[in-house]
Amino acid sequence: MKITISAKNTELTPSIKEYVEKKIGRLQRKIDGSATADVVLSVEKYRHIADVKLNIEGEIIKATESSKDMYSSIDLVYEVLEKQIEKMKDKLYKSKRRASQAEQYAPQESEREPVIVEEEFIPKPLTVEEAIIKLNEEDKHFVVFNNSENGKVCVVYKKKNGDYGYIVTR
Repeated sequence: MKITISAKNTELTPSIKEYVEKKIGRLQRKIDGSATADVVLSVEKYRHIADVKLNIEGEIIKATESSKDMYSSIDLVYEVLEKQIEKMKDKLYKSKRRASQAEQYAPQESEREPVIVEEEFIPKPLTVEEAIIKLNEEDKHFVVFNNSENGKVCVVYKKKNGDYGYIVTR
């Protein structure tokens, strides 16, 4: 794990730097894969703040903790990151488990060919308005008819947005 440590309004002593590397480096055991950590240690009046941004293969986890002692702040932020990593791993595990269950219970494609039912149809002479009325009355997806106005075979269908479509053959 690559750890970048910076300090704001305080001096970064070797002992604090070593403690951060040891403590945050311990998170690598809980992470599957590579990770980088950006640690910012700061002091504001009496508060010692540890701010960590952990990047685990594109997933970003952030944690900020403060206390009266810098070592305590580092310990607190470690605990928060540890919980967040466990939560992330659990979420990933559950999503993989759901995906495998979905594959297991997915309907298997059958080897048989689709059955094509052939029907003989003689289009009736109708106007477009009469075809739309028939479409609505019979609750069908489309109506094929012989247009009484131009003598051509036509199709009227209902679109998803509620409008009607009209197809004229040549």
